[in-house]
Parts: sequence; C-alpha cells; structure tokens
Amino acid sequence: MRWLLAAAWVPLVHGAVAGAPEPGPTGLLPRAAISTTNDMLGNGVGNGDDFRTAGLGGHYASGGLVLAIDAAMLTDRNASTRSDEVVATAAWSWGQAAPALGWRWSGLVGGGLRLDRYLGGDVIQNGLHRGISAPEVDAEYDDTNSLAPMLVGSGALGYLGRSRLPFLTGWWGGQLVGSSSYAVDGELVIEGGPRLTLVGRDGSFWAGTRYRWQAGDPVGPTVAATGQHEQGWWVDSGTFVMPVDWGGWGYQIRAGLNLETLAVNGALGAVYRPGTASPGEEMEMQHDLSVYQGGAFGVQLRWYPTALQLQGSRRPAAAVDYRFGTEPDGRLGLDLSPDRIPTGADLRFDQVTVGWEEGWVAPILATVDLVPYLQAGAGGRREGVVSEGVGVRAESVSPVVSGALGCRVVFFQTVSLGLSIDGWLPVSSEEVTLGGTTVTLNDPGWNIGGHLAAHIAW
Repeated sequence: MRWLLAAAWVPLVHGAVAGAPEPGPTGLLPRAAISTTNDMLGNGVGNGDDFRTAGLGGHYASGGLVLAIDAAMLTDRNASTRSDEVVATAAWSWGQAAPALGWRWSGLVGGGLRLDRYLGGDVIQNGLHRGISAPEVDAEYDDTNSLAPMLVGSGALGYLGRSRLPFLTGWWGGQLVGSSSYAVDGELVIEGGPRLTLVGRDGSFWAGTRYRWQAGDPVGPTVAATGQHEQGWWVDSGTFVMPVDWGGWGYQIRAGLNLETLAVNGALGAVYRPGTASPGEEMEMQHDLSVYQGGAFGVQLRWYPTALQLQGSRRPAAAVDYRFGTEPDGRLGLDLSPDRIPTGADLRFDQVTVGWEEGWVAPILATVDLVPYLQAGAGGRREGVVSEGVGVRAESVSPVVSGALGCRVVFFQTVSLGLSIDGWLPVSSEEVTLGGTTVTLNDPGWNIGGHLAAHIAW
C-alpha cells in the first residue's frame, strides 16, 4: 500500500537535467516554458524541505536555437550545509516541426556555464518561511565559488497513434527520453527511460520511469549529497493544459519520486505552444487544482463519458484524485529532546483515490452554470509525523474511503471555481508516542477545499 501511494500517481515530471530541456509528448520542445520547483509540490509525508529545496527555471526556443536557465537552492539538513546553483545554456535543437502521427524523434545539444556559490538562497527561503510561519532553516554555506563550462544534451524517440478503443480519443503512444550534462572537471549527469504519452486537443499527459546516474567530482559537499539523494530510479509524470484560447499559452505540472531514496520534486508553471493534437470526436476532461484547509494541495482528473451526458441536467464523471500536505490540525508540539523542549512538527498525509461523481447542471446566466455535486471514492492514505530537521518520525498506511459535497461555478464551459467539504474514513488507525506526546495516525477527518478547474477536450 505504501508504494501504491508513492508511485500510483505523482501528479505534479521530476525536473530533468538542469539546462537540458526535454521534448514533450509529441516530440516537440515547447516554444517557451517557465516553472517553479519545490519538494513540497509532489508529496506530503516525504517532504523534508531538503536537498533540491526549491528552484526557478525555463527556456525559450526560436527556430533551432534554445536558451535555457535553471536556478536552485540546495540544502543538506543532515550536515547543516547549503549551496546555490545557476545553470545557463544555449543549444541547437532538431526534429519534426509539428505534431504528427507515427514515429517521432528530436534532439538538442549545446553548452553553457554552471555557477555554484552563495547567491542569497537563505534569504529567499527563510523569508518565505517567515511569511507562512514556518521555522527558519539554519545552515552554513559551503566554501564554494565555482564557475565551470558545461555541455548539455537531450532527446526523444517515440510513436503516436490514434486510440482504437471506442470510448477514448486523442493520440496515444510511448517515448524513450533522455538528457545529460557535463560540467568540465565536475559532474556528469545522465538520465533516461520510457514513458507513456497521451495527447489531446487542449492538453497532454505523460507518465513513466527513468534512471538517473551521476559521476565525477561535485564542487562541494551539498552538491555531492544532493546528487547522491537524486541518483537511482524515479517514477514521474506531467501534463500540459491549455484550457482557453490564450494564443498558445497554458500551464504545466510536473512531479517525480525516487523509489530508492524517496526524493521528491515537483514543478508548477506556464508553457507556450507545447504541441497538441486534433483528435476529431472529443472526450471531455476536467483538470482540477485544489487547495485545502490546513496547508494541503491536490490534483483531480475527471472524465465525463459522452454516452452518459445525454440525460437532462445530470453530469456523471469518473474521478482520479491525489492530495497531499498538512492535516487541518497538523501543527504539533512534541517533546522530542532529552530536556523536554517542545519541538515543532507537522502531521502530514498522502492520499490516492479512484471514484465517481454525480453532478447536476443549473444554468444561471447565458455563459455561467452552477454545478452542485457529490463524490465518493476509495484508495489508500498515508499519514506521518514530520519534524523540522529530523524528517519522518512515524507513519501509518491504511485503505481509505472518501466523500465530498461541493459546488462549482462554470464560466463559458471552459473554467470553473468551486468549494467543497471533503471527508475521509481510513479502515485502520494507529497511535504512536513521540517524546511525551501521543498522536493518532489515520483517524477520520474532514476539511474544506477550494478548486480551480480547466475544462479540456481530449
């Protein structure tokens, strides 16, 4: 059950090699992209605010020229050390110029510079922590000041074909993807593996596995610890979504989980002209981004089977849901030290469910609909106590049933805003004692959610 929660759905692709943008599901490199990365954007219990803590990056492609930049804050809490890193590259890309069925191939090669030194990452991180009332991170910067030339490359080989199932549309296929970088007299990073690709009219999705291998001479101890933490097999997934005609602009969500070290990294950002298909008959999907009371996030995909949408105002849908983060009452004060000084901790969770929704459409204006709905689902839930600077102190996994009562306001049948009351009922619970405090893991509960959904054709 633990690996179901860890690998069945990672909603938010793990950031590829810095400075080496990867082609998307159609084999095209998006014309432009920008995203922020953070280890809090992919997992709840496993989020330790460590190693590749946060970053910002993107690229711009014009003709065959590709310019990319990636910046990251690295933190090794075990050793209380830090490092900041910026990679800037220029490359040349090749491959087919437009989405098409059949075999697809593309590549990119180039070079640039990698800078490792103090760049104010501690100021940014602790400023954000103060803003959300989280403890500040006290760590010493490595004695590193390195500016090194580097080489980068990436590529993809894949196939796309039309769905042969009567209830699925769009283009379906698979890819082998890979990326690499080499900092002169420094690190060599190679990453690659297979992934399933799905391409629709308003979006695309991919999921797969890849292996990350690193060798060479890291410039400092924090860089070395981060590389060791990221090496090994990953499961990853991602999506491009373009819900309205914004001239080719949309948003992207990527995430990945290392199956060996449980490293997590997620990204959220904007994308321009990532490449989509015209599948003909459309399958309606809704891509829901959620924020929950207490500090939790979620992604839900809802599929509206065409054959069931012809019965008056009824709007049934199948739903796949992943949510993670901090419980509504998740801030804990635990006596974990010998002198019984209270130490801050969070009660965090990950939950994956598959279920069904019954909704009803009530038009209130020519372009605005009200959709009240009920949801029920079943899956797995993992809860754990996570302490600052210590990591996971205790965790418990249980099957769970879930339910929700909510309402959406739909604008132009394209985007919607919603509110919900969500509950969960784990099959089993567990009491753990940490210091002098007893905490119940996987007890029943409820919270309030806010939702922004894109309505897309597939």
